[in-house]
Parts: sequence; C-alpha cells; structure tokens
Amino acid sequence: MSDELGVTGFELDGEAGVRITRVVAAPRGLVFDVHTSPKHLPNWMVGPPGWAMPVCEIDLRPGGAFRYVWRDADGGELSIGGTFEEVVRPERVVSTEAWSGDWPATRNTVTFDDLGGRTRITTHIAYASPAAREAALASGMREGMDAGYAQLDAYLAGQYFTMRLELVPVPVKDVDAALAFYAGKLGFHVDHDVQPGGGPRVTQLTPPGSACSILLYKDLPGLDLPPGTLRGLHLVVGDVRRAREALLDSGVDAGEVQDMGGILYVPFADPDGNTWLLQEIPPNSGRPDDDPLG
Repeated sequence: MSDELGVTGFELDGEAGVRITRVVAAPRGLVFDVHTSPKHLPNWMVGPPGWAMPVCEIDLRPGGAFRYVWRDADGGELSIGGTFEEVVRPERVVSTEAWSGDWPATRNTVTFDDLGGRTRITTHIAYASPAAREAALASGMREGMDAGYAQLDAYLAGQYFTMRLELVPVPVKDVDAALAFYAGKLGFHVDHDVQPGGGPRVTQLTPPGSACSILLYKDLPGLDLPPGTLRGLHLVVGDVRRAREALLDSGVDAGEVQDMGGILYVPFADPDGNTWLLQEIPPNSGRPDDDPLG
C-alpha cells in the first residue's frame, strides 16, 4: 500500500471486489466531512468537465438515504442512490450504492486513516458478481476515480491551506484610553465594544481599508502579554509622508520617514508603548542586491 500523495492505489480483491486507496494532505475530520456533507460534495465530486452535481441529498445515519444527481450542459443526467448501513465519524462509512440504469447495487466501505495531518482514504467496493465487477472496470471506473481524487486534492487545498489573519490582540492598561487613541486619532472603526455577561470587555477595531482587525484587551483569559510589549505591527499606506502628516495633525508622535532599501517606514507608538510602523512599498522598489532571499 503506497502512502505517496497524488497516487491512486487500485487493486482487485477476491472474485468480486475492488480496493482503492488515496492519501490526501488534510486532516481526517475534514476529509470525512468533504465526503459526507452536501456543503462540500457538489464542489469536488462533479464528474467530467461540463458536468455538475445540482442535487446532493444526505441523511447521514444508519438507515438514512442519500441521492446524488449529475447533469451536463446538454441536459444529460446520471444519479446514484443508496442507504447508509454504518456511520462512525471520522473513521468509517458503510453504504449500499446503485447507479441509475441497469447497474447492480454494490456495498461500499470507506475508511479514513489518520496519518498525522494526512489521511489515507480506502474505498472497498463489493460487487454482486465477477461479471458486474468486470463491467464496471470496462466503463472507465479507474480513470474516473483518479480524476475525482485530483479534484478532491484541489478542493482540500482551498479548504485547508487558505488562512486569513483576522484579529491581532493588543495588550493595554486602560481600554478607554486606548480606544480614544485608536478610534479618535488613528481613525480605526469600532466594530464591537461589549462586555458579555459582565465578564471581560471585548473591544475590536479595524483600520480603514483593512481586512484584519485588532482587539484591545486587559485581563482576558489566555492573553497575558504585558501592556506595551507588542512590537512592529505594520500599517501599509499608499503615501507614507502624507500619512505621517495626518498622524501628526491628530496629535500622534510619529517618527521620521526611514528608507530601508527602497521601502519606507514611519514608527509610532500607542499610549501604552505598543509600537507600529507605517509602511510604503513604492512600485518597482525591488530588493537590495545583498538580500539573501533574492
């Protein structure tokens, strides 16, 4: 059994069985979900180019039924239906399965083995007879499974490796004083300023035009940096000199413009001593010739 990524293992098992294996670069829980949820399946189990899965109905429990329908651009249609016999999340799914048309039903067992951040998917298909297995093999089943797994790899890459930085905690001594600085002087938008259940105060702000926000905190469980110890948060601007002038006009003690090999910075700090940098990267600035990453 190969655990190499991107390789589909395919072998006959007994007189009327087929075993297919594939290792994917995603954790087992996610791989189980993308095989068993209508939220995921229509995004990768779409069949050949030009086909889509407009119907995906799943009742994921022993005795529950499922039904998938594929359609092409010309209105052609294929469907699969079956019943779940066993569901053990995130380890195993056993089900019956029957294609539309004259194809006989199969009994499928899909197992998901944890390989430490990767997952081995093993699909065992038990056909009604050797002749039924031969007919399935002659239909291009092996090539179809391999193409389907390639689509799964692409979908998992988008699900698992897309990461968005959304919130940076900023430790402060006095949330009101910090709020006056960030909202009043820097112009950050106040998204939330609440105290749920009378507990710690949650104050979230977002810089103008930013997809990432900050959280002003004091005495929040799990966040224990002393106030003023956060260093070098970057605010990217189009014109660092004009941005500096705006800060000075607002009463912020902004430093001088610093040219670091074509990239411009202006340092400043909040009332607690957490430090920030305005950053401007001019077009075609490039890297210094001695940059070890060049």
